[in-house]
Amino acid sequence: MNASHFDRYARLLVEHGTGLREGQPLYIHAEVAHRDLVHRIADAAYARGCSGVSLWLGDPVLEAKRIRNARLDLVEMSHARERLWYEEVVLTRGALLSIRGEENPRLMRDLAEDEPERHAVYTRSANRKAKVFLHHGVNRSLCPWVVAGAATPAWAKLVFPRLDADKAQEALWEKIFAFTYADREDAVDAAAEKDRRLHARRQLLDDLKIRQVHITGGGSDLVVGLSDRARWLGGSKETADGQVFNANVPSEENFTTPDRREAEGVLCATMPFRTKSGLLVEGLVMHFADGRLVEVEADRGADGFRRWIATDVGASYLGELALVGKDSPIARSGLFFEHTLFDENAWPHVALGQSYSTCLRGGENLSIQQLESLGANSSSIHTDIMFGSPDVSILATRSARGELPLIVDGAWVGPFADP
Repeated sequence: MNASHFDRYARLLVEHGTGLREGQPLYIHAEVAHRDLVHRIADAAYARGCSGVSLWLGDPVLEAKRIRNARLDLVEMSHARERLWYEEVVLTRGALLSIRGEENPRLMRDLAEDEPERHAVYTRSANRKAKVFLHHGVNRSLCPWVVAGAATPAWAKLVFPRLDADKAQEALWEKIFAFTYADREDAVDAAAEKDRRLHARRQLLDDLKIRQVHITGGGSDLVVGLSDRARWLGGSKETADGQVFNANVPSEENFTTPDRREAEGVLCATMPFRTKSGLLVEGLVMHFADGRLVEVEADRGADGFRRWIATDVGASYLGELALVGKDSPIARSGLFFEHTLFDENAWPHVALGQSYSTCLRGGENLSIQQLESLGANSSSIHTDIMFGSPDVSILATRSARGELPLIVDGAWVGPFADP
């Protein structure tokens, strides 16, 4: 594999991703398998004037042993120290970079089946670990944060099952580099142009003042309402003090926060997906009434998914609506990545659970109670579920221009097609 692509990817994550400032600390969350990439990222960060790199290195095998063998009260405290680490990010106004790509993708999902109760305790602990960071760092926009992928042999084999592990990993890295432009000498400029287009499209969506959308096709027939303070995001964001960053690398979506009280009808998942507990869900059909998910059917994982959305009250309500056209290079690849970062940027999707207060005008400065009064959802989970396909269309049924198609047969239409 081309070493220059790795160095370019590391630089892209630091400069285009975190927008790291001189003198700012960088916090990296990664697995043991990502060690080489972490070192390259550190080089890029120090070249940028970083004040220091702090690493939280996860070892899933060690965590699996804890889940199986430790006292249950210790399993419940699994993330106590990690929680303090996340809080330090907020206190120092650091930049957070999360590298995702499991060394053993089946480890936790097998544990969830073998030890469902102990694994559920561990998962609840994991859901709480970044609560302070989510509220202050993300929703109050105090810190830049980035999620990015790193190929591992086992993950790559899931994507390219016919290749041997080494060839699969190389093929997966090639896809990651292509999706992020790290295979191009002008990577940062190319990423900036993609960012410009996402910003232009979100401005078009914002100008429409959309209050309701209707999703049809692919078995879906769902009406979703939006708050009158809803705004669309997509591409780079700014922290409260003006630091520009890109939360997802790569990103193809424009998204907003729906009103949790206004979802009516049926929504069919068009791709498999995994919950953070590792559960694989296929063929999911969700029935909504008065905003709440009231009935679930699935070809696989239905019972586990019901347990997952019983995590808390908000887990059965929508927290995100995201639009992606079939021109997405991730969609065009035709691959299922078993990785939310990539799969959610292939097609339109919703998320059950926690909403983004930044998708409401002035939301960064509102209390949890004020956000809830506007229909923003609160939960300890955020589960992305893809519903888009070439058969799906999305119509703005209430907007400043009346009814207006946004996506038809999977493709952006009108001014949204080439903003």
